[in-house]
Amino acid sequence: MEDSAVSPELASVAVVDEPVARQLRRLRLWFVGYLVWIGVLFAVALAAFHRYEAGGSPHARALWLLALGAFYLSLCNSLLPLPTAWIVLLLASDDVALVANPWARVALVSLLATTATVMANLNEYHLLGYIFRARLGQRIRRSHVYRWALRWFDVAPFQTLMLVSFVPLPIDFVRWLAILRRYPRPRFAAAYWLGRLPRYVLMAGVAVMLRLSTWQIAWIQIAIVALIGAHFGYQALRRRYQPAAA
Repeated sequence: MEDSAVSPELASVAVVDEPVARQLRRLRLWFVGYLVWIGVLFAVALAAFHRYEAGGSPHARALWLLALGAFYLSLCNSLLPLPTAWIVLLLASDDVALVANPWARVALVSLLATTATVMANLNEYHLLGYIFRARLGQRIRRSHVYRWALRWFDVAPFQTLMLVSFVPLPIDFVRWLAILRRYPRPRFAAAYWLGRLPRYVLMAGVAVMLRLSTWQIAWIQIAIVALIGAHFGYQALRRRYQPAAA
């Protein structure tokens, strides 16, 4: 791809080293906001659980489970690669029955799960952005692979991030490329929100339409983890034995 194909939104963006003090200040500000988000979810879950335990309120139960689900999803990214499909399917399922209307349940679960996932990805963005600030990031940026991937990414970065967030495959390197490129955080968050929302709507809709039980959801998550593990195992074996064959 030619340099002229770079998208307008990145045409004027240059990768320059910020002062360490400014980066640390941004990191501290982010973590304050992130800890507030996590703390609010935990407090809401705890208060709703006590209310549900005391009076058996179905609204308190729904709030408790939604807050717990959002808390869990807010922790899940490539730095803490916990499985996520099961929590979305379970919260939307008839077994949990957060609300009586199934499509209101799909909307509620999808919106909250998407927002929590974006918070987790923004947390990864800030942590890796700080890690990549020094020699490691400079070495990666000087590599031929990075320069090749950057030409491909810069053609349509927003659309690429949207697609990656929708596809149910672990394509973490695209997120890392956006972090190395220092793609603007508001656009990064918006792309992930717009891409992840239809994915969660689809998953929640499947749980509702197929009336998935808790055991079926558990087996689905086990199968997903097994497939991902088999993929990475195959890649590791391939890398190990290719030099020997050569």
